[in-house]
Amino acid sequence: MSVIKFKQLSAEEYFLLFIKVFRFVAPVSGVGVCSTVCLFLAGIYYCYLLPYQWSNYSFIFLLLNFTIAHWIQLNMLYNYIMSIIIHPGRSKGAGPSTCRTCRKNRPERSHHCRQCGFCVLLMDHHCLWINNCVGLYNYGYFLRAALYVWLGAVYGTMALSPEAIAYTHNTSVMFGDADLPNLCLAAFILCVAVAVAFSILNMWYFSLAKDGMTSIEYKQLKAWKGTISPYDRGFRQNVEFAYGIKLKAWHRILHPTYYLPYVYWNPGPFDGVSTSC
Repeated sequence: MSVIKFKQLSAEEYFLLFIKVFRFVAPVSGVGVCSTVCLFLAGIYYCYLLPYQWSNYSFIFLLLNFTIAHWIQLNMLYNYIMSIIIHPGRSKGAGPSTCRTCRKNRPERSHHCRQCGFCVLLMDHHCLWINNCVGLYNYGYFLRAALYVWLGAVYGTMALSPEAIAYTHNTSVMFGDADLPNLCLAAFILCVAVAVAFSILNMWYFSLAKDGMTSIEYKQLKAWKGTISPYDRGFRQNVEFAYGIKLKAWHRILHPTYYLPYVYWNPGPFDGVSTSC
């Protein structure tokens, strides 16, 4: 009978193996986890929270809650899906700088993504949760999705808070004393955690957006020898550009809208992108 021997991996070999496995699993796990969480919270809403509101709220208050919940849900899903399916933008091989990885010229504010294998226009980062790079074409969708996820988590926290308070007294406002709402309590804790996490995330990205920077460019401040982005055009114009708002039409952020970004620096060979706001 032969004895199977296993090679003991060094720290470097283990790390490289982990990276290979992570790259294989990540495209499935990131979007899959987000989809699972959305389905779980949607099930809690339609199976428990909505019937409770239907039985205990007035028609006006019920209609208001129903409208707010579905307005948030529609915008969140639309912007999240668009950030997944919209290509972030790929360099066409021309521009003032040269990529050290792919050895091709590229426009300003482009960076090489090792996961995607090419230079991404206005690259911010490669996001595990959308299995895509956040770049020029989907940057606004990503920021809007983060904003509506936060709003959804805040709404869920407020709507489920009576159930969480009742749970501390060993009772339930939705199920009565006989059946304690473990699922609703789990949903409440999840909403609180997401609300806190996305509060930090949205504050971070808003602080970058108002200064006209991406997260990669924030790390390059030392190279710029200062704390002001060379692409800073002022608070209003920076925020409008980041969130995909054209012609001061701020109402477009309140409903699902498709938009093409514009560039105000050296445009380079962009396809389908205007050079004016």
